Amino acid sequence: MVINMLINTRDFGEIEVADEELITFPAGLFAFEAMREFALVSPLGEDVYPKWLQSAESLAPCFIVFDPTILDKNYTAKLEPFEEKLLKLEGLSADNKNNSVRHLVIATVPDDFKRTTLNMKAPVVINQKDKLAVQTILSGDYDFKFPMYNDSSDSGVD
Repeated sequence: MVINMLINTRDFGEIEVADEELITFPAGLFAFEAMREFALVSPLGEDVYPKWLQSAESLAPCFIVFDPTILDKNYTAKLEPFEEKLLKLEGLSADNKNNSVRHLVIATVPDDFKRTTLNMKAPVVINQKDKLAVQTILSGDYDFKFPMYNDSSDSGVD
């Protein structure tokens, strides 16, 4: 039985979300540890970015998120063992883990949207099957403020 709930969103008013579509962050998000339930809102279509990661508990926090592979085809997020446990991924093969997770990066969108940056260093990783998520900090050379729009052709969207 599908149970739908109404949540108030920052940008779209009240929307209906199926209970099974809610994403649970067992440890919360950085700076928002008390917020645990979120909905991934896709007003432009399921396969279109940006998306909104909206708290189901209040109007804030609400984050605009993107798939990091749009800008970096080789983007990967290596999780720590405790994060894999939170996501119920321990014991899965690397291929199964890759097929089970979705990576999202949080955007900072200033008034001049062409100065939008993406936090590639601290992605949200979602176990799509169990609807569990963590935000992690990667040890690689990823940037906290990766420019989404760029004049050069090696990064960002032209």
